[in-house]
Amino acid sequence: AADACGNSSTSSQTINVQDITPPIIETLPEAATINCPAQPEFAQAVATDNCSLPIALTFVDVTTPGACEGSYSITRTWTAADGCGNSSTASQTINVQDINAPVAPQAPTDITVSCGSEIPTMVTLTARDNCRDDITVEGIDVITPGTCSNSYTVVRTWTFTDACNNTSSVSQTITVSDIIPPTLPEVPADLTVSCASEVPATLSLTAVDNCTGNITAESVDTLVQGDCPNSFVVTRT
Repeated sequence: AADACGNSSTSSQTINVQDITPPIIETLPEAATINCPAQPEFAQAVATDNCSLPIALTFVDVTTPGACEGSYSITRTWTAADGCGNSSTASQTINVQDINAPVAPQAPTDITVSCGSEIPTMVTLTARDNCRDDITVEGIDVITPGTCSNSYTVVRTWTFTDACNNTSSVSQTITVSDIIPPTLPEVPADLTVSCASEVPATLSLTAVDNCTGNITAESVDTLVQGDCPNSFVVTRT
């Protein structure tokens, strides 16, 4: 302050400007759940500062395993820092789950065989999984009896289970049906005898069957009488 005679004096006021307010990160999306094999896609964070200083945005991802191989969560935490060392954080979490069953392969074609011994051994089938989990496979035969030992049905089922206990299955039906008769042995030659007392006793004959199992043999004589007591024809079957 100076007067007309050149006298002056001074006095000072100091104003300190400081930035103690952290940047504000705009609201990030709420936690979300997706199904694998989809990959998490996080929103891009946006921050504003009260002093319009340059803002540095960085993030860190933390993965937390779930209850099975195809189940996990990722949390992305953003940090916004201004030039004065003020910072704030905000997070977004995406949960990944596996709810899809393995993709089962084609089952072998249904077949019909004559005997139980002709049933093929169980083949190894492999399924594909959308989440690339380890897949276990279990094959089980369920038998429905028929009318005889070589007449029944086998339903062969393969069940595929991924690491998150999602399952799928395929089945093959194997029908066992013995419709082939036993192979007959050669029968004794036809013969002619003079008296009834000379008719030979019945022989024991054995047949061969395509399937294992007992074969029953029954002999039946059919007599056609001729002109006198010692004239007749016996057909032995």
